[in-house]
Amino acid sequence: MCVRGIEIQAVIGTLHHERNSHQKILIDIEFEYDAKTASDTDKLETAVDYSSIVEDVIRNAKESRCRLLETLAERTADLLRKNPVITSGKVTVKKPSAIKNIEFVSAEANFQNCI
Repeated sequence: MCVRGIEIQAVIGTLHHERNSHQKILIDIEFEYDAKTASDTDKLETAVDYSSIVEDVIRNAKESRCRLLETLAERTADLLRKNPVITSGKVTVKKPSAIKNIEFVSAEANFQNCI
């Protein structure tokens, strides 16, 4: 399952002006789970509720106020890791406004669920 381009306004960065204002960040999440039951039954209650996951990712990013993209990527991976249905995944956090004349800078965090 992939959810790309979760757009969030959040405090992130190390510079003084970054600590006092919200900036646009984009978060991509990819995760694996056993989708066989969901595909066999075609019922939402047997699938991963990605809408709920996106809400949690947004709330986490807004509340974290991280200085580093790497920290936010790891915290988001920790959030997904807590879901017992998800077996593994990857989080990418992108910051489009980090440096002038670039598309974005990004940090990634990969995880395995050990629950």
